Amino acid sequence: MQKNTPAMLTGLLAMTVTLMIWSGFFISLRASSQSDLTIADIALIRFVPAALLFGWLCRHKVRHIFQTPKRYLALICWGAGLPYLLLAGYGLHYVPVADGASLIPGILPLLVSGIAVVCFGEPLSPMRRAGLVFIALGVVCFVAKSLAGGQPGMLIGYAILLLASFSWAWFTIAMRVSGLSATEGAAVIAISGCGLLLTGFLSQTMTFNLLSVDSQEVMYHFLVQGVGVGIVSSLCYTLAISRLGAEMSAALGAFTPVLAALMAIPLFSEPLTGQTMIAMALIVIGALTASEVMPIPINKSKIVKKAMR
Repeated sequence: MQKNTPAMLTGLLAMTVTLMIWSGFFISLRASSQSDLTIADIALIRFVPAALLFGWLCRHKVRHIFQTPKRYLALICWGAGLPYLLLAGYGLHYVPVADGASLIPGILPLLVSGIAVVCFGEPLSPMRRAGLVFIALGVVCFVAKSLAGGQPGMLIGYAILLLASFSWAWFTIAMRVSGLSATEGAAVIAISGCGLLLTGFLSQTMTFNLLSVDSQEVMYHFLVQGVGVGIVSSLCYTLAISRLGAEMSAALGAFTPVLAALMAIPLFSEPLTGQTMIAMALIVIGALTASEVMPIPINKSKIVKKAMR
């Protein structure tokens, strides 16, 4: 059943804003790896403002949120919360922005479709299979580049980033079937992130250098991570999922590496090699092919029935 035009347009607009912010997200994480800011500092900037805003907006919806199956809440907290941010941040310590931005959102269609097929028995059309093959070939190109360059550290980075993408894929599925609104989903992500940060601080397993870093650098990350990623993109991406579906939203996210790679050239002097461009092109083409313009919607009723068993 096709979605109506206003819903499609709303979803596409939301994804456009999301893509711009996601590109800045990867730039911000890469910049933090070259500064005195720790990943914990970035997480603090990312989650606290969002928790204050969305927590207040959802203060009357606590009962509805906790009525959501706990497995979905856990996947949302893990897949887009602090664990995901830690994985993405550590992965980008090892690889260029273009690689990280390609792998995390670029292979989402492959992972989301794989979860839908393996776990929920969703159909997989020939066109979608072809798109997923292109994505897999793009990932192979990245790995081959690392092996050819004799850079084992990049393989570690790729493995971490693939795990981050897998986490985000489960978040995409869980958010789609949970019945939570965009605001409620953002509240769950932000408040759970703050809770885990507090645990890390009390257990002294996380290091914070926020107060010793230049205020201009903190303000930059606050605008990108705190306002952009933490508030605006949380709303926009969850809105896009509700309007376009999980698989199409994931597919459109494959445009992120193109924007992020172009931004990284002047900022970090990271030139685009021929092999990197080929790998990026394969992933983007595969994502677009796999989306088939209109996604195969995940059968929500089927998943809910399984969740209640």
